Amino acid sequence: MGGEGSGNWYRFDKKTTTGECHSVDVRYLHREGLLTPGRWFSLRWSRAGRETGSMRGVVSRDARPEQIILHYRHRSGLGGEWEDVREPVHLSWTACNFGGERPWFICPGAGCGRRVAVLYGSGRYFLCRHCYDLVYESQREDKMHRALRRAQKIRMLLGGSANMMEPFPEKPKGIHHDTYMKLFWEHHEAETEQLTRMREWLDMFEKKVG
Repeated sequence: MGGEGSGNWYRFDKKTTTGECHSVDVRYLHREGLLTPGRWFSLRWSRAGRETGSMRGVVSRDARPEQIILHYRHRSGLGGEWEDVREPVHLSWTACNFGGERPWFICPGAGCGRRVAVLYGSGRYFLCRHCYDLVYESQREDKMHRALRRAQKIRMLLGGSANMMEPFPEKPKGIHHDTYMKLFWEHHEAETEQLTRMREWLDMFEKKVG
């Protein structure tokens, strides 16, 4: 989380985010000219300078409807055996407002079929974020942190520090008194909510370890 005095709190019920998964973006493939039938391409993923995975793919020449074949290796858990996976994914094209066409993946998840731009490798197959119940990083931010961010934003708007341990900023020159008091009480409500949520988290933590 951002700003001094914020801190990160462990979530017992947190969901995996899209940023924590390997992903394939059909817009990138199209932009790089990699959706040409019969042309092979390679993708590699890395984190902190270390390669974490790779994939090869090709658009099938004869398949109808048009499809891309993804080739990669997968294993279930750290102790699992690696296996080669061949995953066909149908493509769909829609017209753009100013000419040309835009490609989409058709999610191969059982019973899904959503038209999406990105597929995520959270399991054995690359599927849409709905199939894996993934959330964006901003969605995982819980109520406690959202309240903290609101309070910090008000502090910085008034020229103060995001550090919640420092006194609330004094009224800057040029700001109307009513506006300042409105921000003061908005900050007070956000800070109260943040402290309440923190107390709830601590109570839950004590029960978990207690």
